[in-house]
Amino acid sequence: MKPGVNWLVRRCAAWLKGIVWVAVLTASASIAAAPRELRVGVYSNEPKVFVDADGKAAGIFVDLLQLVAAREQWTLKYVPCSWQDCLDALREGQLDLMPDVARSPEREILYDFHRLPVLHSWSQIYRTSGAPIYSLFDLQGKRVAVLKGSVQRSTFLNMVDSFGIQVSLVDAPGLIEAFAMVQRGEADAVISNHLFGNFHSARYGVVDTGIVFQPAALFFATGPGRNAEVLAAIDRSVEAWRSGADPAYAQVMRHWGGQDPGVQISPWVWRGLAGLVAFSLLAALMVAILRRQVQERTRHLRESEQKLATILDSVGALIYIKGKDFGYQYVNHQTLHYFGRSAHEVLGHDDAVFFDAATAQRLRANDRRVLEDGETLEAEEVNTPAATGETRAFLSIKIPLRHADGSIYALCGISTDITERRKAEESLQIAATVFESFEGMIVTGPDQRILKANQAYARLTGYSVEELVGQTARLLHSGRQDVSFYAAMQNTLHSSGMWQGEVWNRRKDGTEYPAWITITTVRSPRGEITHYVGTQTDISSRKAAEEEIRLLAFYDPLTGLPNRRLMNDRLQHSLAACARSGAGGALLFVDLDNFKDLNDTQGHELGDQLLRQVAARLGGCVRMGDTVARLGGDEFVVLLEGLSPQVHEAAAQAETVGRTVLQALSQSYQLDGHAHHSSCSIGIALYADARGSVDELLKHGDMAMYQAKGAGRNTLRFFDPRTQANVTARTLLEAGLRDGLRDGQFLLYYQAQIHQQRGIVGAEALVRWQHPQRGLVSPAEFIPVAEASGLIVPLGVWILRTACLQLVEWARDPQTAHWTLAVNVSARQFRHSHFVDEVLGVLEETGANPHRLKLELTETLLLDDVEDTILRMDTLRALGLGFSLDDFGTGYSSLSYLKRLPLDQLKIDQSFVRDLLTDANDASIARTIVTLAHSLDLGVIAEGVETQEQRDMLASLGCHTWQGYLFGRPGPADALVQSVASATTW
Repeated sequence: MKPGVNWLVRRCAAWLKGIVWVAVLTASASIAAAPRELRVGVYSNEPKVFVDADGKAAGIFVDLLQLVAAREQWTLKYVPCSWQDCLDALREGQLDLMPDVARSPEREILYDFHRLPVLHSWSQIYRTSGAPIYSLFDLQGKRVAVLKGSVQRSTFLNMVDSFGIQVSLVDAPGLIEAFAMVQRGEADAVISNHLFGNFHSARYGVVDTGIVFQPAALFFATGPGRNAEVLAAIDRSVEAWRSGADPAYAQVMRHWGGQDPGVQISPWVWRGLAGLVAFSLLAALMVAILRRQVQERTRHLRESEQKLATILDSVGALIYIKGKDFGYQYVNHQTLHYFGRSAHEVLGHDDAVFFDAATAQRLRANDRRVLEDGETLEAEEVNTPAATGETRAFLSIKIPLRHADGSIYALCGISTDITERRKAEESLQIAATVFESFEGMIVTGPDQRILKANQAYARLTGYSVEELVGQTARLLHSGRQDVSFYAAMQNTLHSSGMWQGEVWNRRKDGTEYPAWITITTVRSPRGEITHYVGTQTDISSRKAAEEEIRLLAFYDPLTGLPNRRLMNDRLQHSLAACARSGAGGALLFVDLDNFKDLNDTQGHELGDQLLRQVAARLGGCVRMGDTVARLGGDEFVVLLEGLSPQVHEAAAQAETVGRTVLQALSQSYQLDGHAHHSSCSIGIALYADARGSVDELLKHGDMAMYQAKGAGRNTLRFFDPRTQANVTARTLLEAGLRDGLRDGQFLLYYQAQIHQQRGIVGAEALVRWQHPQRGLVSPAEFIPVAEASGLIVPLGVWILRTACLQLVEWARDPQTAHWTLAVNVSARQFRHSHFVDEVLGVLEETGANPHRLKLELTETLLLDDVEDTILRMDTLRALGLGFSLDDFGTGYSSLSYLKRLPLDQLKIDQSFVRDLLTDANDASIARTIVTLAHSLDLGVIAEGVETQEQRDMLASLGCHTWQGYLFGRPGPADALVQSVASATTW
């Protein structure tokens, strides 16, 4: 038998033997295995696994799995899904098997695999036919499509990162979508396994780049801890396939590889074909090897060139090569930047083109020593470019480049700019000299630990230089300055780069001393803090002298209070400051009663004790910014600044302090263990009465003090009798207000609010005081006192509660149930911290409908803390309360604030209504307010309407709701209800 025939017979025998063996195994397995259904995930990765046009699972892995399933009597249920969805479903137990999975350490944690690989593959990069991508480095800046969640993605990303190559990865849910992205121009290249890529490259117009990576073994995977018997059965089949005992594996691979094993060839043709195939395979293999070697060497060469160019361009020095003609053959990016030229403007030219004549001559002399004498040169070169004229120093190293025979053909030079280093060295020499000449000086690092201290600093602190190095300035802290002081120092230092001031330090021996310290921040060119430089000067002698002079010149030696001189100076400044700011102020002239008797009977020593105790008590009666001074003898002065600009309010504030002083100084004193009682007389002069004169103010205070003495002592008097009368009246009125609140002397009157079509729509609540002796007291008289004294807060609560009770009463009558009630709220009441809670409490207590309650606010509320005002209004409006802006147009409200306020209504002030028919300006203002209210979608009401002409004019302007004497004066609630029956058309 011929050799070829023998070979064919042997192959057929082996094939038949394998079939018999597989049949035996299949039969035995069929007996042993129980039928079961396996859910198999199928995603698109032709030709390994995919869903064909008929919707059936196909591919290498599907055919191989069906071979195993036939032997094991499995029923296969294919579940189409995307790659990532298949993996997720497998991990969650929704799938039993997933084909075509590459093993990795991460996946071995999440899934179980069989032992033997089913197929081997590798990853390959494909490009569009026009894209110049031949090596990994050609991918710089390119968009590469890749299967989302695949091992290829992370491996490729790590690979390009290791070479410093920047690529943009475009994630795709499947490989078909990834190839389609390249076809549509959304990516420049795509990563795929070679089987899928070769299968689809022609369809999508892509070609192999020759870039190959990540050889991989492919397996079936199952969920962790599941289907161990399935994996074992697959391993048995794979072992049979690999041993050749089962030829079905080869048939599947030939089928999907495009081969046709079914053709019968005669032996001589077979031998010729085998030889031809062998020769073709050998030739193809050689071509492939040579192509791969060329591509690999080209890639390595490009990679090396790119790395070298990157390195040379990244160096901060000038790197260049000059030929025998002294012309430049190569320059790096730094050299081009220094010359300010492009590469084609530099290459081929010598130094005469770029430098002045003197520099070019020196450089050529140095280059000649290298090119002609073969010397390796290291020299400092000072160069002046002709373009800029700026002279800079370079440290240059130049070496000869030689041929294999030793002849020199060029030089390579590296020149490092050392201009700044030379300047720094000079500066350091100067700084070192200055450092030792200062009185006390240290240098610290960014962490403020001392790096260097001079001898003067060591002598000042008592520590040696060695003891100071490594420490911080906290070593010297005395404790007189607190943490906030040093925090403020650090803030100033960081914000401005410098701090100076006075600090109390402690020496090594524990003694404390005042020092004048200056600290300066040193920064690098990039702005980073590199050092701190501090200087310190002992100012103990100067401080002691200053303190002694200050005490003698400005302070009373007995009490320690400011003396007449300092008091006069402060009073002059206080008068000027109050004049500028418009604030009020007062002077209290305090004189002890019968002090002379104590001195004459008990002696000056006890008198001095009393004066010192009086001084201490006076200091406890005033605020931090006020001044207490001793004029001499038993006379003291108290300066009160920042009082109200209103004279009567400033007088009330001064009176309060005066009565506090009277109370404090009338308490018992202990003099040498014995109780002593004393009192004082106080004269009060307001700054407003002095017309800016210190002498005039002191004279007024002195005169008022004598009036207090004449009134029987232990009392106070104001300089102006009218002021005194006002203060007395105000005091009585305030006391009456307190009694009135306690005894229920207040009433609420109601004034109707009329709508042109609907008649009475509500009323405004107006407070009245029914005094037992004076009768009805005008609100204009008692409301300002209530505001100033704070009584407006409890009075406002009473008004609100009474108004809510009236709303509850009206709600019982169908004729009045729809009425709203407006209640005025003062600025002080609205600003009270518990205002919102008080309103909510009154509503809950009375059961009043909040939608029928309207709060009238004045424009003064807009002058302070607008954000808090809006927050409070929003809280109340959320419950249904309405808001009306009273006296609109008389204040200084900003339209930007107005549009933010949750208002329901604007109220035209009666000052504009009064002259509406005779003053064109008032008419224009009223028209503007109506227009503004309509544009902001707000209601509008006019108060003070007294004539029909005013009413008609307002109606013509668009204001159809009114309030005023034309419709009735304020009165009790019963009178308002009775007016409903008798009302005519308004």
